[in-house]
Amino acid sequence: MNERIYAVYHGTEGRLVRAKTRAQALSHVAQSTFNIRVAGQEDLVALLGHGVKVESVRDADQNELDFAVPQE
Repeated sequence: MNERIYAVYHGTEGRLVRAKTRAQALSHVAQSTFNIRVAGQEDLVALLGHGVKVESVRDADQNELDFAVPQE
């Protein structure tokens, strides 16, 4: 698979990322933006206690050709 240049937006801030898949581009940006770990008991108690719902993920590459540009 060839690489593409993806425009990855967070709000109106954009980054250009060269990657083979949309998921790789998003993962690259996420690694410098978010802290991710497996939820421990204290995480669950704190977040569920604040009404945070558990979200389920769909296949990250499902919309590989979705070229939507965010509206300003």
